[in-house]
Amino acid sequence: MKRILLITALAISPVFSDEKDHKHDHGHDHGDHAKVINAPNGGRILKQVEPHAEFFITKDRKVQITFLNDAGKAVENGATLKAVGGKLAAPTKFTFVKTKHGLLSEQKLPEGMMVPMMLMFKDAEGKAAPRIKFNVDMSKCPTCDFLEYGCTCDHSGDHKGHDHGDHKGHDHGKK
Repeated sequence: MKRILLITALAISPVFSDEKDHKHDHGHDHGDHAKVINAPNGGRILKQVEPHAEFFITKDRKVQITFLNDAGKAVENGATLKAVGGKLAAPTKFTFVKTKHGLLSEQKLPEGMMVPMMLMFKDAEGKAAPRIKFNVDMSKCPTCDFLEYGCTCDHSGDHKGHDHGDHKGHDHGKK
């Protein structure tokens, strides 16, 4: 019995090694976990592009992209964007005009409270970023000041008495 415990202890001991000995390379600095960029307009931060960008729907339902530095301040950028949104049977293809700090769509977001969206960025040199796909949820979050697509609440569990998992506490506009 003592041999089994000793063998088990030796086998799992590396798992509990000191954090100071924790060395590995998986493509990022551990300091990156703590960086939080606030969306200046209340939109969704797109971390898949460099510099990061804010995806925001204007009052007239146009897509506004604002490029941001690490401090969350708007910066100029030469990136381009192609976007497709809405129903698969009749998608809206977005074209964009450049603004001082980003891009603004010439088309409006299709009607509805839940609109599928796919974004395809290219940097100033023409290098493509990974495609970004998500649903633009235009319903209001009951616990913060943002629409759901830009919400910063912790949706992984119960927060402030509201559980996004069961969706019984508020109406997401689905009928």
